[in-house]
Amino acid sequence: MSRSGNHAIINWILAQAEGRACFLNCAEPGTNPFLSARPLAPDRPGHLASFDDFDLAAERAGRLSRKDLLVHSYEDTFLGPFKKAANEALLGAAVGRSARRIDLLILRDPWNLFASRLASGYGWLDDELVARVWCQHAREFLGLRRNLRQERLMLSYNDWATDADYRRRVAEALGLRFDDRAAHVVPPVAGGSSFDGTAYDGRAESMPVLRRWHAFRGDPRFERLLTPTVLELADRAFAPLPAAAPLAAAA
Repeated sequence: MSRSGNHAIINWILAQAEGRACFLNCAEPGTNPFLSARPLAPDRPGHLASFDDFDLAAERAGRLSRKDLLVHSYEDTFLGPFKKAANEALLGAAVGRSARRIDLLILRDPWNLFASRLASGYGWLDDELVARVWCQHAREFLGLRRNLRQERLMLSYNDWATDADYRRRVAEALGLRFDDRAAHVVPPVAGGSSFDGTAYDGRAESMPVLRRWHAFRGDPRFERLLTPTVLELADRAFAPLPAAAPLAAAA
């Protein structure tokens, strides 16, 4: 989801990649991600490539180049489309065969995720839909549902942001040669942090990412997002989260 820390994590993954790496930003499910990737910024394309001979037009036309790592991301979407055989067939034709395919689901606790979304002004999903999407992702994260049919890795942004050992384990699970320097970078995508922009670039670990919700304590829109179902799933996925417990108890 938008403001889940996904760009920080993707930037960290790409920084550890060896060889030819490519990233396609915020694609649409059920489409060719080379065609549907959204711009990283108004003046930046929707892709990054670590090799000079990357040719977007050729990739879009199906003339695919060899890559050691291809990352394509999706934001604010239900997971149902990824379960369909038609989506898998289309995706295979669009990006080619891979020696290894991993579906990486990033989940951030709802208190701080919703606060960051409200602070940034992300408004293309109504509040009810935001909560429903988060709940579906949380059920997948907890193993209560299975929409992602490939090899899966469930990643907690909260743990990733606060625990270097956790980041090492994630890197190992992804087959990366661990180098944690990029964990301290604040990517400039969409202005960086909803609260701090890129002011903490180079020292991202100093950002109070688990206390963002404090700025929205008592805000009616924020509290409407924290439905009983959201709170129940959040307690299972992120307990204990002491900083948010008072709000959860009051909701």
